[in-house]
Parts: sequence; structure tokens; C-alpha cells
Amino acid sequence: MLILYVESGAGSRALALTMQQRLQQRGEPSTLVSLSEILPVWLTKLLFDQYYDWCLEGKQHHSKLYGSRWFYPALYKLLPLMLWFKGNDKKAKAKALFTQHQQVLACSYYGAFFARYYCKKLAIKRPIHGVLGDYSISSGWQTPVDNLFVSHAYDNAVFEWHKTRKTPVHASGIPAHILDDKQVRCTQLGRILLCGGGWGLGITPTTVQTLLNAQKITRLQVVCGQNASLEQQLTTMFSEDIATGRLEVLGFVDDLTHLYQEAEVLITKSGGITLTEASLTNTCVVVSSALPGQEQHNRDVFKKAKAVVTAQSPESLLAAVVRLIGNTEEKHILTNNAAALVRHDAPDYICNVLLNHHQENRHVD
Repeated sequence: MLILYVESGAGSRALALTMQQRLQQRGEPSTLVSLSEILPVWLTKLLFDQYYDWCLEGKQHHSKLYGSRWFYPALYKLLPLMLWFKGNDKKAKAKALFTQHQQVLACSYYGAFFARYYCKKLAIKRPIHGVLGDYSISSGWQTPVDNLFVSHAYDNAVFEWHKTRKTPVHASGIPAHILDDKQVRCTQLGRILLCGGGWGLGITPTTVQTLLNAQKITRLQVVCGQNASLEQQLTTMFSEDIATGRLEVLGFVDDLTHLYQEAEVLITKSGGITLTEASLTNTCVVVSSALPGQEQHNRDVFKKAKAVVTAQSPESLLAAVVRLIGNTEEKHILTNNAAALVRHDAPDYICNVLLNHHQENRHVD
């Protein structure tokens, strides 16, 4: 199994790692590959580096761009032409990977698109499956796949597009890796966890200071992800709070399960994987920010289900957190509603479909 992911935040890689671990448990070998490894550098910069810069700068225009009806149809026609015109020095590596593996699991729509592109270019047939990491689907998924795994059943034009092509669309839930989902929560009163995804987005010194001003917050843990400059800034500015143990500033953390289980409240942006992991560990969530597009949709789904509290400013964030500390009844309602949106068996469900598909089609080259 070839598992493709993209390096736009930590979500796609987290999906890929979850599926690789579960396949390994089932005795199925797999190879984890970043899409940037089989695309020329100029194309990786065009597709992903610009998006990263926009997110860090807080720009909003890319949401309308990516959400327009013409964007992906036009892009998917242009990309093969651009590769032909500008050249592709990664063809040999791509050929080796697609030749060696019998199936492809794409943890992003770009992964699915380029898997089809290479298979067609190399004249080989490989089943290509797609798995979503958000609670809504981007129009970028209008690329043919053999199976599509989504968070839950809902109406969407993209699903109808796939169904007209006889593509099975599975409401499998989002696969998330939980270190031990049977472990009893060890929540510590007043412990707050502040996360900003793999890039540490939405975390500012103002927010940290505002939270530290509340006496009900006994310990604040801040996860900066891969944002080393933010980690250094907070470490320098709040050295006294760190020294007293009231504040802990962390960089990238591979598995947040134990932090979720210790936190009374998680403050985060509305990434699909983060919301799923928190829901699986019964962690109470306050959504403080959302990237334009998919994360805004994630927030809307959880807000409509009364599964999270939302806040738009440091002041409203503080008020929400202080209200939740020690409020067993409200936290119970929120976590129960969130639990109804996720599936613990999502990785196993997807594995079963993938392995059955391979068994049924193993005679086809």
C-alpha cells in the first residue's frame, strides 16, 4: 500500500500515519510518502508554500479562490501541461513507487490527482482510494477514485459527482490515532491546553497573557507545533511563568493523547484531526480560530451539534474557559455531543475496505 500525504499542516500526515499503523497491525506492508517527494520542487512551492505563507499572514482570499467552481477543473487541466512544459525530475522515483505498490491511499485530493496522473503516465492500473480529514469536502475531490472515505453522511454536490461514477462513498469517520482510547481520563482541575495545529496558528502572546490573568487557570500548556519562532517568543516573554510551572511551552508533539486526557479544556483552531482526537478522548473544546474554507466548515458542524464552544477574541475566549472550569454539566453535554460525531472504529473500517478491495481485484494488473 502506498500512502500519499501533503505537508500543508499536520492533518494529512496524521491521517497517513494512523492508517499506516493500523495496516501494520493487520500485517499489511505500506510505504508513507509525502507528495513533495514525487513532485518537482517548483510545483511543490507553487501548490503548498504559497498556501503556508497565506495562512501565517492571516490572508483570507485563498478561500474564495479555492472555493470557486472553476478553480480545480482549470487547475487539474493546467497541471499536466505545466509538468510537460517545465519538466519533471521526479518521474523515476514516482515510477518505482507506483510499480512497487498494488494500491494507493490518498490523504489529500492532490494525492489522489497525482496518483491518477502518474498511473496514467506510466500506463499501470492501480486502485486509488481517498480519505478525508475534514467534516466537509472540497471541490478538489472531483477526481476519480475507487473508494472515498468521509467523516459522516451529508448531502454534497461532490458526493453526487462520485456516485454518478459508481464510486462507493463511505461514511467511515475520520481515522485518528489515539494512544489508548480505553484509558480513564485524568483531568486536572484548571489545566488548559492551547494548540494551534502543526503550524501553531492562532496563538499570540496576548492570548497567552489573557489566559494567565485568570486565577482559575492553574496550569496552561501551549503547543506551538513546528512554529519554532513562536515557541522561542513565548519562552522568552513568559520565562517567569514557565519557571513557576504555571505555563509550559511545547514545540511539535507527535501524540497529544495524554495532553488531551489531562486538560480540563482544550483551546484550538478547528482542524478536522484535532477535533476528532479531542472528541475521541472526551476532551471539552473551545474553538478560538479557523482557517478559511474547510476549517470554518468543521467549526460549523461542531457548533451546530452543540459539541464545542466558540470564541472570537482573547476576552471572549477567557470568559468561555473560566465558565467551563469546574462546570461538569456543560462539559458533559459538549463532550457527549462531540462523541456522537466521531467513530472509534474508523481506521479498522477503512482497513477492511482496502484489504477486501485488494482481495477482490488482486488478479487485475
